[in-house]
Amino acid sequence: MNPITSIASLSGDLLILIIAGLVFIEESGIPVPFAPGDLLLMIAGIAIASDTVDPVPMVAALLFATIVGAMIGREVFAAVGRPALLRVADALRFRPALERATHLLRRGGAPAVFAGRLIPGLRIHTTQVAGVSKMPRRIFALGLVPSVFVYIGIFVGLGALVGQPAVSLFHRAQHRFFVIAVTALAAMAVVLSVRWLARRGALTALEPVVLGVRRDLADNLEAALLRRNADGGWRQYPLVRRMWAGLIDLAIVFAVAILILTAVSGLDKTEIVLDPEGLLLLAAIALVYRVPIEARTGQTIGKVMMGISVYGPHGGVPGWWRATVRNVIGVVVPVWPIDAVLMVVGARRQRLGELATQTSVRRVAN
Repeated sequence: MNPITSIASLSGDLLILIIAGLVFIEESGIPVPFAPGDLLLMIAGIAIASDTVDPVPMVAALLFATIVGAMIGREVFAAVGRPALLRVADALRFRPALERATHLLRRGGAPAVFAGRLIPGLRIHTTQVAGVSKMPRRIFALGLVPSVFVYIGIFVGLGALVGQPAVSLFHRAQHRFFVIAVTALAAMAVVLSVRWLARRGALTALEPVVLGVRRDLADNLEAALLRRNADGGWRQYPLVRRMWAGLIDLAIVFAVAILILTAVSGLDKTEIVLDPEGLLLLAAIALVYRVPIEARTGQTIGKVMMGISVYGPHGGVPGWWRATVRNVIGVVVPVWPIDAVLMVVGARRQRLGELATQTSVRRVAN
């Protein structure tokens, strides 16, 4: 049974004790993923509206649990959080960003605590940063106490006014956000792991293999198709490798689109329809994916796997404006037939966007 449903089925003092206890645990810094505090407050509002519990003891218990739990959480992170966090920050090289965030919270004082505690998702993190930054208890309390009254009033009132539909909607939204967050973290872990292995030469033996085909297979296929280029000039500007790299990148774009649609509509309604709206979504995802990475490195994931890269007119990475213009023209569907002809007949295999930006795609690995 869903834990939220089980909690909502309780009544009286037991419901007050359970909700206040879970809120206290979360505020003290221990994650309670099966029962987020926002949902618990809305359940409390529903119970008050349905006369399942008395409003005064429920609200009093929530205020006590939230304020005391947050103060304890601040003490915990002040005592043991900062050394551990600094070690992690040094290892992952985000200590400057941590110091800036700490400085902003200290400079903002109580108003910064008040604002941070009112934002779902940042509420507990505000307490944690206040602890590791050694914010004075008085300043923290000055921002904490009024924010607790406002926060509890909003979510308990929302539960009392809207009822169960508000809980269901909020729960679905949090679930979909969780799906996106977990998928993004998993993808980041895979990318970082591959980069770590590549820097240590662990992938050298696997380099010739790309999704079950070899780069030299692409070269052999191109040599057979373009026999008229006997001088081998095509090797510097490979066409078949570009096609396979494009298919790999297209698969990544489709996967991201499915993830977004799943978060918006749920698993049971996920589909990509290639109507104008669907094509616009795919084009937007493709630009967000391709432009930054090509501007900085010249290579998307597909291009890295196929051993090719985008170059500017004088060599090196194309830069932001060239990468942007090149890809904006590239996602315009009516231009694709022209691009196909230009890539087949042109000596440097340049698409329309590459001619406009004086960029080219060249071989960088065998």
